[in-house]
Amino acid sequence: MRTALLLLLAAPLAAQHTHDHGHPPTALDSAQVAFLDTAERALDAFAEPADALAAGFRPLGPDMPHMGQHWVHPGRAVSRTFAPAEPSMLTYLPVDGKPMLTGAAWTIPVGPGEAPPDFPWPGAWHAHAGRLMDEAFGLVPHGVRDADRPRLAMLHAWTGVPNPEGPFTADNWALPFVRAGVPVPHHVPPDAGRAVALAAGYAPFFREAVVRTAVPPPETLTRIEAALDACAAAVRTLLAERPAEASDVAALEAEWARLGDAIREAAPDLWPRLTSIFSEDVHTGTHAIASDD
Repeated sequence: MRTALLLLLAAPLAAQHTHDHGHPPTALDSAQVAFLDTAERALDAFAEPADALAAGFRPLGPDMPHMGQHWVHPGRAVSRTFAPAEPSMLTYLPVDGKPMLTGAAWTIPVGPGEAPPDFPWPGAWHAHAGRLMDEAFGLVPHGVRDADRPRLAMLHAWTGVPNPEGPFTADNWALPFVRAGVPVPHHVPPDAGRAVALAAGYAPFFREAVVRTAVPPPETLTRIEAALDACAAAVRTLLAERPAEASDVAALEAEWARLGDAIREAAPDLWPRLTSIFSEDVHTGTHAIASDD
C-alpha cells in the first residue's frame, strides 16, 4: 500500500471520497489540549514556507476557501502512526500576498473495513479516496467512514487561525474572513464563509468548480461569471458598510442564496449539477488514496 500511496500523492487515481464526522465535544479534555499544545510548538518551525520546503514538505493541490493550501510530507503521509509534533501536512493561507501558517493535518492509511483512530473522538477523522483535483472542487460524492477500499484518513488541527466550530473540525470557514481582513464571527455558517471567500479573491476557484462540474458552453459561463462578480461586489460593499460581526452572518448567507438564484436563472439546464457548489453543504478536500483499480 505504501508504494501506491506515494505514487498517488503525485498522480491521483479515480476512487471515492469519504467524509463523515462525529460531533465534537463541548470542551476539550487534557489529552486533546496537550496534543494541540505540542503541535503548536512544533509548527513554530514552519512559519515560513521556505522552512517547510527544507523539511521535506511540498505544496499539494489548490488554495481552497475553507482550508487554504495543503503542503504534504510524503514520508509522513503514509506512516501508520501519528504524533502531534510530526504532522504529515501543513496548511497555509495567502494573506496580503504572503502565506500564513494556519494549522496542520495528520494522515494514516487505512485499509478496507478499517476505521481511523478514535482520538480526539470517534468520527473526528475524515477519509479521502478520490482524484486530487476532483476532491478539491467537490466533484466526488460523499461516502461512509468504513469504506470497502484503501483510503487516507486525515485529522486537521487549526492552530494559527482558530476554527469557530472547533480546533479539530476539518472545514474552517473563518479563513475567508481572515483573508478579507474582517472580524471572524463566533459562528460561521458555510454559506456565509463562501460569500466572504468570493469577495476575498476566490472567484477563480468557484469558476473552476463550475467548469469542472458542469462544462458550461462559453455564453453560459459568461453569465455565470457575471453572477459571481455581482455577488463578490455586493459582499464587498456589505463588508465595507458593516464589518462582518455575528449580526451580519444572515446577510452574508442571503447574498450567497441570491447568487444561487442568479446562477439557476443563468444556467437552468446545468443547475442540477451545480447545486453541489451553490446550494448544498459539501466538504471538499485535496487528498487522494490508491484504489484497487
